[in-house]
Amino acid sequence: MDHRQRLHFVLALEPVDEAVRTARDTVRAALEGWDREDVDGDLELIASELVTNAIRHANSVRLVVYLPDEKTAMVEVWDDNPQGPTAPVPDLHAEGGRGLMLVGALSCSWGWRATADGKVTWARTEAP
Repeated sequence: MDHRQRLHFVLALEPVDEAVRTARDTVRAALEGWDREDVDGDLELIASELVTNAIRHANSVRLVVYLPDEKTAMVEVWDDNPQGPTAPVPDLHAEGGRGLMLVGALSCSWGWRATADGKVTWARTEAP
């Protein structure tokens, strides 16, 4: 069963900095609408990190949020760049470069897969 057969929300985003806040707001609103808590805001932060990567490296970005079951929430970011995300060696003095480390720390699992038009990067969280 794919996300179109579950509760889901899809939003096309412009590849601009404002898309990051829009992604967080969208995730929050979708979860609230489905009466699902994101107690610590983990899924919001994950979405913002994945969207940040996409807007830096792609021309088209789509956010998908869905609930596979009663405990799990998923966020996917689809973009037109076929290259998979890579975690750089962290530079403790750099302002950025830790997004994928955060995604890995806050999610139960995450990854990416190629699509006909680019790739989708996804992350899964579970309620306690």
